[in-house]
Amino acid sequence: MTVHRLRPRQESVEPAWTAANGVSFAGARAAEKPAEPDVPFALTSISPQARRAAQRVLASGWVTTGHETELFENEFAAYVSAAHAVAVSSCTAALELALRALRLPAGGTVLVPAVTFCGAAQAVLHAGLRPVLVDVDPRTAMPTPATVAQAARVCGCPQAMMVLHYGGAPAPVADLAEAARLPLTHVVEDAAHALGTSVGDRPVGGLSRATCFSFYATKNLPIGEGGMVTTDDPELAERIRRTRLHGMSADAWRRALPGGSWRYTVEEAGLKANMTDVQAAIGRAQLDRLDDWQRRRRALAARYEAALATVPGLQPLQSATPGRHAHHLYVVRVLDEYGTGRDQLIDRLAERGIGTSVHFIPLHHMPYLQHAAITPPGGLPGADALFPQLLSLPLYPGLTERAVDRVCAELTRLAPAAAAHPAETLPSAGLRTLVIGAGEAGEALARDLAHTPQFGLEPVGFLDDDPAKRRAGVIGDLPVLGGLDDTRTAALTHRIEVVVVAIPGLGPERFSQVARAAGAAGMSVRYLPSFIAALRRDVMGSDMRSLDVHELIGRAEMHVVSPDAGSTIAGRRVLVTGAGGSIGSELCHQVRAFGPSRLFLLDHDESNLHRLQLELYGDALRADDVVISDIRDRPRIDQIFRELRPEVVFHAAAHKHLPLLELHPCEGVKSNVRGTENLVRAAAAAGTARFVLISTDKAADPVSVLGATKRLAELIVQSGQQDAPPGTVFAAVRFGNVLGSRGSLLSVVAQQIGTGSPVTVTHPEATRFFMTVEEAVGLVLEAARMARGGEVFVLDMSVPVRIVDLVRKFARSVHVPDVDIRFTGLRPGEKLNETLFAAHELHARTAHPRILAATSTARHERPAALAQNLPALYTATERNDTDETRRVLAELLPGFPASQPTQQPHADMAVPYPDDF
Repeated sequence: MTVHRLRPRQESVEPAWTAANGVSFAGARAAEKPAEPDVPFALTSISPQARRAAQRVLASGWVTTGHETELFENEFAAYVSAAHAVAVSSCTAALELALRALRLPAGGTVLVPAVTFCGAAQAVLHAGLRPVLVDVDPRTAMPTPATVAQAARVCGCPQAMMVLHYGGAPAPVADLAEAARLPLTHVVEDAAHALGTSVGDRPVGGLSRATCFSFYATKNLPIGEGGMVTTDDPELAERIRRTRLHGMSADAWRRALPGGSWRYTVEEAGLKANMTDVQAAIGRAQLDRLDDWQRRRRALAARYEAALATVPGLQPLQSATPGRHAHHLYVVRVLDEYGTGRDQLIDRLAERGIGTSVHFIPLHHMPYLQHAAITPPGGLPGADALFPQLLSLPLYPGLTERAVDRVCAELTRLAPAAAAHPAETLPSAGLRTLVIGAGEAGEALARDLAHTPQFGLEPVGFLDDDPAKRRAGVIGDLPVLGGLDDTRTAALTHRIEVVVVAIPGLGPERFSQVARAAGAAGMSVRYLPSFIAALRRDVMGSDMRSLDVHELIGRAEMHVVSPDAGSTIAGRRVLVTGAGGSIGSELCHQVRAFGPSRLFLLDHDESNLHRLQLELYGDALRADDVVISDIRDRPRIDQIFRELRPEVVFHAAAHKHLPLLELHPCEGVKSNVRGTENLVRAAAAAGTARFVLISTDKAADPVSVLGATKRLAELIVQSGQQDAPPGTVFAAVRFGNVLGSRGSLLSVVAQQIGTGSPVTVTHPEATRFFMTVEEAVGLVLEAARMARGGEVFVLDMSVPVRIVDLVRKFARSVHVPDVDIRFTGLRPGEKLNETLFAAHELHARTAHPRILAATSTARHERPAALAQNLPALYTATERNDTDETRRVLAELLPGFPASQPTQQPHADMAVPYPDDF
């Protein structure tokens, strides 16, 4: 472990604590400048009870392995729910002894994470075996089934595997063993960080053949040194007891017991690695405090997480699998967005009296292990990407809340992005809004927004070209932040999320300039002609109901996209499929604002493409950027990718009308499944850097053809990632119902209310997740920025909304208080309630506070099963065999109904379809 020491200060003070290595971190400080106490990275806590226990053993005269060690072993085994525990001198010794006890062939290969302590690899080598390094997922710092399988292929057939519960987070032990094609009897867990961890509801300690714990001075159960091996195998436990003391059949304690003998034998190689009774006595006393210490660690970790959630570029590691985290470490990744490199940040924190550490230097960066270990031919890109980002922050039971707050405050202050923002620009409940125009219209708008927080917009300031207004500096209670040409600068400086144009006479060309500048900074733009027309009535809140997203969907609208998303797009060739659709066209508008070198618009509908060109450019003369093609046509798609070489692809093209796809499932498969596979293959062949699929929440536990085909599209994207060339990243996003998209619920409801017809709703209790167009596009752009490969990103849309409630609120907003609603019943394929995640999916937080990532745990959704069954699905659709298509879909996705749905009268197609995205 590397601990970064604090730099000495000027005034000596009494040292309040001593680090684990015995070096006092307490420096001095200038008498005239009192400073906060230093925050060491690590601090050992030895309880008074443990000190008394050590004294008791020292007074007994028996200080080597003896009765205290035996008691500690029994108590520790009970604590982790294991049958046996064997106390040893260190965790490294525990790992070596456990591997020796497996009796593997000499020179046998053992899979070892590339990011772990060097002692783990040394344990493998000392046991006469050879480590094979396994790459890690930068999001978790742990191997994945895919990287394990890759490493296993490199060495042919590994004899064993070492699984590390990194930082105290649970590792998916069984899944990794399966990927290595090893039984759990050939798995050894490195639980140096993981005392108190559980995988699911099972404590770490009895999941595999042997589990190895550490009692180093800074670990969760600090003794000073020492380790433990736990196992449910009595024969294995007995082997380790012998080999920990030279392989002797009876150690000194056993020989000294009544009836013992001086005789012993040695039948196998061993080493000197026993625990002493002094260590064991301390361990027993410390074990009584462990639960309290663990509660404290969880509370401190939660405090870090809450305080750092809004600091851009500091990303906590994610958990690789569900379970209880022991929080031995609190590790963050220092990303490029933070603006300061990891090593520079370490130095700056040290100057301010805050200690940090890095866990760990990857094994293949060590000169000795470069030769002694086996590295996959493609290298270890995940570990290489992760290492420059790793930073461990102080975390130990004696840490105070004030110290945590101080660390977080320094991290926030040292972020250049944070320093550029005024202190008063703190997050609020509403989206931070810049008003374009400080005249009568703008001032009235800002006043009304400030007094009506349910609109979800918080005015921050004005932009205006009038020199008199700019000289005035303040209009109403808000500052004038510049002229219209300052839109981008003001938006970035003041963290603006929405730009509202409130100049009645602003010309189209000037409006377009403002819109492009705002878009380039990641802002959404709104224009309020209805508000302008209402100025004579002094702008009452009821005149701005179109803004009241909170009232409709029960939550405030979120600003999702960040200015950093532009770095993914700027100067690159970008292709949008389904560009003429409502989502595709909105995406093109936003992408264009980020300055791509080329923006290719692909759609099979030439009329929509022509319309979109006019919207984007004011003319339709850019014929070389328009691509008319059907994504089902594989040769054409291959040709397009070969010629255009797109670097970023946003795949929005799809059949997405749920009731119609129930009647025509073959068409859904041809577009949503085969079309996606055509694009994924072509993107991989062309070396595309980023590919983002737009999916739907119907893909979670699908019961409709739409959901099933979209789930298969997600799996094709994930499968494509496994075979992707270096530098190519595939990911997907799931949308809920997008308010305002073509064919969505509100557009149909508005039409029915406008004609005086009853509003038709399927079921009074039906619920759906809703998002705005801005949120949907922001999710796509952020996914392109954050993706590392294979993720399915989902916006945290809070709770679902009853459709009937939304219809009534919308009707009131257009002054129809008593809307006539007719319930028609759910149609085939429709769910009463949607979910964002399938029952077999895990979801974890990402770098974005409102975006989650889904991970499947289902075996039937793995790439091999997909590749085996897709040809049969395509054959059925080529024959337009509806029954066979549904049967194969059900085989691919258990839970999907294989039988043909009951046909509904075509008149029911007029029922608003709330699931279009």
